[in-house]
Formats: sequence, C-alpha cells, structure tokens
Amino acid sequence: MTVQHGPVTFLSVIQHGDGTVKLLVAQGESVPGPILQIGNTNSRYRFCLSAKEFVRRWCMAGPAHHAAIGLGHIGTKLAKLAALLNIELIRVC
Repeated sequence: MTVQHGPVTFLSVIQHGDGTVKLLVAQGESVPGPILQIGNTNSRYRFCLSAKEFVRRWCMAGPAHHAAIGLGHIGTKLAKLAALLNIELIRVC
C-alpha cells in the first residue's frame, strides 16, 4: 500500500519527560518511484531539503517513533491548532 502521489504533511506528536507536548511538522510530496516492499504502508517522498538535511532536522527535534502522513499541505492548519492549544510547533520544512 502506498500514499497517493501529491502534496503531503508529516506530523509527529512529541512528548517530553516533563509532560510538555510539541508538534513536529514537515510538508513535502509523495512521488512515484521504487519503494521497499516490507509489508507496511510505504511511499517515496521529496522535500525542499536534501534527504540528509531532512533526516538531520527531523531527528534533532526528537520525533515519536510513529508519525502521521496526511494528504495535502496542512502545516498552516496545524500551526493554528498549536496556537489554540498553546503548544510549540516545530516546522522542519
């Protein structure tokens, strides 16, 4: 199973040891191309950053093990949600 090609938003909800929560967000594209056949939903993604820089920034933010991938660029909506909830939003790209 793959994600529909087109704009996507990655979201990870991070909880720190002190209980605070942050949203980690990245917007990119689901693109055609070969993918690993490992039995899970898997797709090929492209971001405005190099793959190396994307992974560095994503990992430095301390993401949860799992992340959600939504269709469309909804980073602005997630930023509004974070503001309403009074929690930090970290935007990787």
